[in-house]
Amino acid sequence: MRTKTVLHGALLLAGIAAVPAWAESLTLDQAIAYALGHNPELRAVRERAAATGARRAAAEGAQWPQLGASYGVRRSDSPLDAFADKLNTRRVAAPDFDPARLNHPEASDLYMGQLALRYPVYTGGRVSATIEAARGMERTAELQYARAREIAAFQTLRAYLGAHAAQEGLAIAEDALRAAEEHARTTAGLVREGRIVMSDKLTAEVNLAAVQSQKEQAAARRLRAFDQLKRAMGLTLEREVEIAPAAPAPAAPLRPRAEIEAAALVNRRDLAGQRSAQAAARSRIKAARAAHLPQFSVIAAESWFSGDPALDNRSTSVMGVLSIELYAGGAHQAEVAAAAAEAEETDWRLDGLDQQVRDEVREAYESLREAQARHAIAGANVGRAREAVQLVKQRYGQGRTILIDLLQAERALVEARAEELATRLGIEIGSAALGLAQGALELPAGETP
Repeated sequence: MRTKTVLHGALLLAGIAAVPAWAESLTLDQAIAYALGHNPELRAVRERAAATGARRAAAEGAQWPQLGASYGVRRSDSPLDAFADKLNTRRVAAPDFDPARLNHPEASDLYMGQLALRYPVYTGGRVSATIEAARGMERTAELQYARAREIAAFQTLRAYLGAHAAQEGLAIAEDALRAAEEHARTTAGLVREGRIVMSDKLTAEVNLAAVQSQKEQAAARRLRAFDQLKRAMGLTLEREVEIAPAAPAPAAPLRPRAEIEAAALVNRRDLAGQRSAQAAARSRIKAARAAHLPQFSVIAAESWFSGDPALDNRSTSVMGVLSIELYAGGAHQAEVAAAAAEAEETDWRLDGLDQQVRDEVREAYESLREAQARHAIAGANVGRAREAVQLVKQRYGQGRTILIDLLQAERALVEARAEELATRLGIEIGSAALGLAQGALELPAGETP
């Protein structure tokens, strides 16, 4: 029992040691670097790219000579086999030509070994076309993996910024809660002193309950945002994560949309990957058509024949084989038709992806432009809302206005801060989304192992 406990503790410590410990709060670059090495979906795409590389190597191997070895044992009383065995083992004697022995031989044992070298001299272009297709698909997979890295980095960035925003949103809710609690305490004391009516106290308590609910919602949003960040990074949800203080991103002027769209059509790796898949599909048509053409191979073999397991009686043979498939029930024509249809599919997919890239650029561009315009309004509005709260609070302290006016002013400040936060987040995520859409999202150097 003690051994199991010690083993469990050792495994637990090993698991903890395997998770990198960040010396301080997690930075954005650290989060992205970790995600690039641990995001499950990204790792799956990486393995798929590795598989296409192995298939390319297998296709290239078909152009080289194939060396094979075989060993077999046969026992037969067939006249042909029995006489051939004597020939192969060099044991033919004059009595073996006796008709009775030829027609009714005794059972013969033959041990056969062979080492054969086969070289496909000409395959109608099938081998070279298959290699071209495999290389094209490997290139496609590599580009898809590169695009998947960009997407994983963007998802992590979005989750990281979302966690920051949720944390700041919780701080806004806590500020509002402190103000609401202060109003509730103040109005309760004033009611006891008979200086205000009971309705003001009830109004403050109703406001406090509403703000408490909003604070709980903000706390839940923060929890969900951090869980989303952990999933994007490939961490377990049980892992505690602290993020570094946010550094405001420098505002960059928007380039003309047409210029960004043109850059996207050149830079997007998934678009380049689809073009590579299109070329690979064309090569598969060539490979399918090669089945109708002559095939020529050269075969060189060393053979050994013996009446016992100790092989002897070596013989050498070299031959050339020219073959052509005359009829296969329409199978080859169907393969060509299938390859042609798949090539057409890649054409249409390329057209669709081209339009999708344009749409993504336009959507990201307009979202960023909207966020920038709204943030310019919201940033100035926060200052006005703060000033309004101070003025109304001063008037309320002087008895020149009612509590509901102060609560409305504070609610307007909370809404202004929330709008400024949302639009600031929209600018940061929108800038990254536009970079992703044009294939120019910058990734941190390296991955966290």
